[in-house]
Amino acid sequence: MKKIIFCLFLIGILVGCSEKTETVKKEDWEVSPTFNIPITFGDGSKGEYVLVGEKGRIGFLVGSGKEGEAEAQPIIAGEGNKYMWHFWGEKEEFEGKLKVVGINEKGEEHKVLIGMSNNDKVWEYPNIGISPNNGADTHIPSGMEFPTAGLWKLNVYIGDNLFGEIIVNVKES
Repeated sequence: MKKIIFCLFLIGILVGCSEKTETVKKEDWEVSPTFNIPITFGDGSKGEYVLVGEKGRIGFLVGSGKEGEAEAQPIIAGEGNKYMWHFWGEKEEFEGKLKVVGINEKGEEHKVLIGMSNNDKVWEYPNIGISPNNGADTHIPSGMEFPTAGLWKLNVYIGDNLFGEIIVNVKES
């Protein structure tokens, strides 16, 4: 009888432990804020670009408009779009290729597709270098495409170094 009780006790512990090890604490993701940078349009009128990311560090363009009227546009799953990346930092930080690794809210890592000017889809973009624009220390255009809707964490690397991360909410098409 003692052996049966002991076996049931062990089974209870093993079942309890296995349930705990399968439960992974989900990271609380908060969508990155948007911020505006002032611009002057070609006709001389004042306007703003809307970027998502970390002001003064990293962001990519998600909207534009007249001064005080600029709005962010949604990112749509499965639809490629052109995005202008803006980076602030030291010259040495901009040496290397731009690579964006996306992690969806299920924890699955994906290569976020970045488009080149010849419409090839790659997951690394050639050397960034220094190219000041709109108050940023450097910028680079790219296309991006997200395969599914939901929250995405973008780990942005320049060379082998994590430059920053941006969390976006990708909408259904």
